[in-house]
Amino acid sequence: MAKRTPPEPEGPDPIELHLCHRCLVRLPVDAGGVDLPRRVREALKAHGLGSRTQLIPASCLGHCPTGLVTVLVVPDATARGTHARLIAPEADGEDLAQHLLQGLAKAGPP
Repeated sequence: MAKRTPPEPEGPDPIELHLCHRCLVRLPVDAGGVDLPRRVREALKAHGLGSRTQLIPASCLGHCPTGLVTVLVVPDATARGTHARLIAPEADGEDLAQHLLQGLAKAGPP
């Protein structure tokens, strides 16, 4: 009889990043808003956050900053600590990656 291996424990819930599509389309064309999700994913991956985050398009988050993009950060399934973060399109997601790294450093290991 074959041995059954116990299921591997699941890792922590991914950090959900709801990126406002309406903010993206309101950006000037030269800001490259439609390409911003790809650039944000690349920045997150470069900082080791690719597997710990999930980028989700959102229709409108109700906060329309001029020249910036609203991101709703949902840290885990409990939704405790959920907050909005404004990012600059020219930062290519670096500002969001730094914000998440600071939050993870404060929270400590999972």
